Amino acid sequence: MYIPPDTTIYVCNNVYIDNTYTNTLFFDTESAQRSFFASKRKYTLTDYTYQRQNNAIRVGIKSDNLWDCSYLAFQNTSFGSKWFYAFITNVEYVNNTTADIFFEIDVLQ
Repeated sequence: MYIPPDTTIYVCNNVYIDNTYTNTLFFDTESAQRSFFASKRKYTLTDYTYQRQNNAIRVGIKSDNLWDCSYLAFQNTSFGSKWFYAFITNVEYVNNTTADIFFEIDVLQ
């Protein structure tokens, strides 16, 4: 069965929380949560294939352009409306136009 690539990914900067959960954010509604992270996106990636929660994603962005990014959000539209939120734990160079982003799911979000 063919599933069209329709995953949306937000790569965010200026999100000042981390995976120690020392500081975190709480929202009254899912809409407020989505709006906050959408306002922090540096890149919006669309039409990506299904994003698994396997801690890595390959993106068509130069690694040098991602060093100020610390958070991401993604939604696999073909499988529902849920947004997943994650801390960026590392960025690795793949080639001049591609990077691997390693992440850890934010269990509080």
